[in-house]
Amino acid sequence: MQKKFIPAACAAALSVALVQAASAQGTDGADDAGRFSPLDAIEHATGIKVNGLLQMGVSRNNNTTSEQAKKGSTNLPVIGPSDEGLQLNAIQLAFDRPMRSNMLPRITPLPGPVPWEFSWGFHGELLYGRNGLPAQMQGLDSTWGVNKTDEGVAPGSNHQRYLAMPQLYAEAYFPVAQGVTLMAGRFGAGVGRDIPPEWRPGPNFFYSKTYAFASQPDQVAGALASTNLLRNDSGFLAGELGVVNGRQNWKDNNSDKSLIGALRWRSGDMQTWVDYSFMHGNEQNAPGKAPQMPIARIISPRGQMRDHHSLAMVLNPADAWQVKGEVLYGKQAGDGRMDTIDILTGPGFTGGSYAGLNAQVQYKASPVLQYGLRLETFRDSKGVALFPVTAVPGTFNAVTLGMRYDLNKSVVLRSELRYDWQSRHGLKAFGGGAADKQTTVSADLLVYF
Repeated sequence: MQKKFIPAACAAALSVALVQAASAQGTDGADDAGRFSPLDAIEHATGIKVNGLLQMGVSRNNNTTSEQAKKGSTNLPVIGPSDEGLQLNAIQLAFDRPMRSNMLPRITPLPGPVPWEFSWGFHGELLYGRNGLPAQMQGLDSTWGVNKTDEGVAPGSNHQRYLAMPQLYAEAYFPVAQGVTLMAGRFGAGVGRDIPPEWRPGPNFFYSKTYAFASQPDQVAGALASTNLLRNDSGFLAGELGVVNGRQNWKDNNSDKSLIGALRWRSGDMQTWVDYSFMHGNEQNAPGKAPQMPIARIISPRGQMRDHHSLAMVLNPADAWQVKGEVLYGKQAGDGRMDTIDILTGPGFTGGSYAGLNAQVQYKASPVLQYGLRLETFRDSKGVALFPVTAVPGTFNAVTLGMRYDLNKSVVLRSELRYDWQSRHGLKAFGGGAADKQTTVSADLLVYF
């Protein structure tokens, strides 16, 4: 069968058409007469900020045929633009009452004086679209009727859209020492360099995500404390430590807790960032209970530890340039006993480790136009880290060229050309198991309202 490849120009043209429709709504939250929008009125009356995001994308790879591309997730193991053709990634709403603090938990300490007043806030999100599938949490929105798939249909294998509540938490700032915050609820773990949502396109320059992103913990349920450890002219250092139920678990299937934590250092001019973050805890399913697939593949009556460690850096060597990098290491333990079972490979699971390295350079050609280059390699010799993106063991490599164009402060267009290939492998991961390399062209539109 003849393979068809949609050129980047087609993807860009479709995205521009979507931009023109979105731009007609205005960009500053007010109409032409200067009146406040309904969202501004809510914030003015209650202090609660309501923000919205629309993300739509289009993508194509050189492996699948036009007929195969009609299915879902045919770009995997490339994630972000997981489908080929047009996809609705997300329609997302966020409700936010920000607290006054000298740090943003899970993100960064902030310069400036230490606030000496107690403050509190909350944050909640609702998401509908293709991104709603990985955003679900076991035991909560994963059980909602709208997210059920037809019998015999694997989740994500068609173009079904899902509803999720990615975050819902309360937080408080305490004027103790140099500032302490506490948050509780369901929230992003903050472990790793990439972040799941597209609320702030700066950290997520590219439409597609790294293999490191696929391996790192996403959401957790529990509590996290953050405190400023150092604040002077040489820089700012914040520490974090939390107790949570496990990876994307509202009610953990092994009754154990996990630890998450981080050290975040910023230079005095905030131009250099260094983050070390981790998650540590047992992730096995207890026997006799329904396995919490795909988050936890291992069944065992004993604890099987899962560790993930990330060291990330951001440098701003000049006004127009930014450099980012991350090195990571992780391990899923397995004691090798016959009652320690990997759902995919069977009894006697002995565990496996993984490691990755990714780096990217961004250049700002003008106030509205940026270019980026990303290189990455990810070694997963036992196939324990990337599931459900892929269970194929080996080393995955990728080079991505990207462009970001800010049409205005509310509309962002991103396009990219990505080349992936495997090394040290026995099975093929691309094209539904038919190829060990892939070229993918993608573009997406982000509309903030």
